[in-house]
Amino acid sequence: MGVAEWMQANDVIAFRVYSSTDASDLPTGWTKPSKFFLDGVVFYDGENVVVFTDMVDVVLVKGKETKNHSMADLQSWLDVSKGATFVGYGSRKFDSILLNSKYGIDADHIDLAEIIQDASKKHYGDYGRRYDIHDLAELNHAKQTAIPHLSYLLGPIARLAEWRRGSARNVLRTVAAEVEIIARLFCQVVIHEDLKILDERTERPVNIPVPNARDVEIYTKPIVELQEEE
Repeated sequence: MGVAEWMQANDVIAFRVYSSTDASDLPTGWTKPSKFFLDGVVFYDGENVVVFTDMVDVVLVKGKETKNHSMADLQSWLDVSKGATFVGYGSRKFDSILLNSKYGIDADHIDLAEIIQDASKKHYGDYGRRYDIHDLAELNHAKQTAIPHLSYLLGPIARLAEWRRGSARNVLRTVAAEVEIIARLFCQVVIHEDLKILDERTERPVNIPVPNARDVEIYTKPIVELQEEE
């Protein structure tokens, strides 16, 4: 079973939000994701990429069925997606809260970064590590089609600069690429229960087991409850 078939059979949707809000302008900085402006959201079910934004009319992803909508259509799409599990990366503290603060969501949430952090804790025997998703994608050959090569992906500061220059389409294509990476890495850790990381002790790539992915339910939580924890 491929990524698309597995995700659709299990009603799993990878997602990523984008905000051009500068945290330095907020009195509490990053402590209140709900204070950020939501400029765009990208969803991916393994086959279809769905983009919501009011900044550009069309964002195309090579080799994928891409659907573009305005932000006004997002609530109805979320209502139709009721019961799905949204998977993000580092999304427990930001993406899911920002999205739910603007729209009502009746869906579960999994933060892939938490699963990988727990697996790294077991590997090292002390504490869990956080990994850049682009580095994980390169190590695990998690291919994406939105952008020609991972090296072309924009970092957070570059995204903000591009957005302010009027290149919203480039920013959203980077977000789409990351959503595809999230989907592929999530499928890998859940189905194959392993992941390749760069071992900080040897500075060499090494495969680590991710047996905690068998109990993915412990990482699953309704998005509305994450909002209440803010």
